[in-house]
Amino acid sequence: MTGPNRRSTHRRRFLAGLVTASGVAVAGCSTLPWTDEESNGTFAASKIDGILTTAVPLVEKPIPVQPDASAVDDALKRVDELLASVPDPLTAEAVPNGVVRESITDARDEASGIRAGAADTTGAASYHALRDLRGARAEARQARATWAAIDDETLTADLADEHGELQPRLRDQRTSITYRGSADDLLRSILYYSQLEAALERAVGSLTQWAIDETATVIDIGEAAGELESAAATADVWEHCARRYEATLDDPIDLESVLIDALERCVDHADSVEFPTQDDDWFDEVGVGDIDESYIEHILWRTGGAVADELEGMKTAVSDGDPGTGLRHAVRFEQAFRVFEVVRDRIAAESVTLPETIDDIRTEREAAIEAAETARNELTAPSPGALALAETVQRLGWADRSVRRKADADPDAVVSLTSEYGNYVRVRASLEVLPEAVDAFRSRVLED
Repeated sequence: MTGPNRRSTHRRRFLAGLVTASGVAVAGCSTLPWTDEESNGTFAASKIDGILTTAVPLVEKPIPVQPDASAVDDALKRVDELLASVPDPLTAEAVPNGVVRESITDARDEASGIRAGAADTTGAASYHALRDLRGARAEARQARATWAAIDDETLTADLADEHGELQPRLRDQRTSITYRGSADDLLRSILYYSQLEAALERAVGSLTQWAIDETATVIDIGEAAGELESAAATADVWEHCARRYEATLDDPIDLESVLIDALERCVDHADSVEFPTQDDDWFDEVGVGDIDESYIEHILWRTGGAVADELEGMKTAVSDGDPGTGLRHAVRFEQAFRVFEVVRDRIAAESVTLPETIDDIRTEREAAIEAAETARNELTAPSPGALALAETVQRLGWADRSVRRKADADPDAVVSLTSEYGNYVRVRASLEVLPEAVDAFRSRVLED
């Protein structure tokens, strides 16, 4: 380990490389570079299933606006219209090329699966169904366009014309956002505008990068058509949601200056923290100095990186004029900074170490589940905090899936769970600090 003031850039490259290496499965004893023979974070695949004994609580993403049932019906009809001309089943006689046939079939089946999941939704679930059906429309359009491109030589030019009409529609929609809402329901408005900005920004970005020419294969043509359909579906969804949102407002006011002022207060607070830049001296600056295990350093490094990312996200949103996006980063900054403090202090107290037993990993996961249940009871109204909760619980599910994949490996294999352990440590802290982080965010945003 290098001295406290002479950390090299090699160390930073090493830390960055741990993301890939920590998931390696090995036969016999681990030879991973940051482990030793007595405590190496590796376990027999047959032993790790017991980590997942407790179910993760269900936390749905909050709904900022309730769409009409007619919007879901229209999206379902569009999927049906797109799939109607695609043969089912698709035979080798119809499409001799197996790769093309598989592409069409996979897209058609994906669209049908999403459609089936959305078809019977009612009430609050229709918001998520409407957004999911954007993917169904894209997949259905890809299937139809790939099939049609086999014989239609004009399709490429038609898609280029469609792109030329769709791009200004999305750009106008993105640049013409007007921030309105009710003074007594500001947090829901922030949630709504953060979702609106993000969805339109992704759609505009996809159209900016969109390209097709005469060299495109039929699969390329199908994918390009799917991208256009996804963007058009985004425009349709948010045009509808904008009308529905306006309809819910009583005595609406102009919120733009309110949101910008709130974001600036959040940025000022974040700057006042003076979080150290992650350079060669960072470990010393945050008060931990040398850590015996490089993998534990990696956990702290990633935790600190999230703080820096959220601060950068806030400042980018200020310069871009996106207060909804900026305030979403603001609540996540409050969460990320507190997570960093918790993880740093736990590492300093040596309560975060390389796991020696399955119980070490299970303990982190079950503490995370308990914290999720507590936060779920406190964060019930549609708000950026409720969205942060749903996204954090989603990360817990991702960690579980990684464990499940390794549990399903060859029973005789020995697999490393250091990455999963680190994920559980971070998610546990993220859930434990979230109620306090949300309270701090609210105090800054709702300040008179």
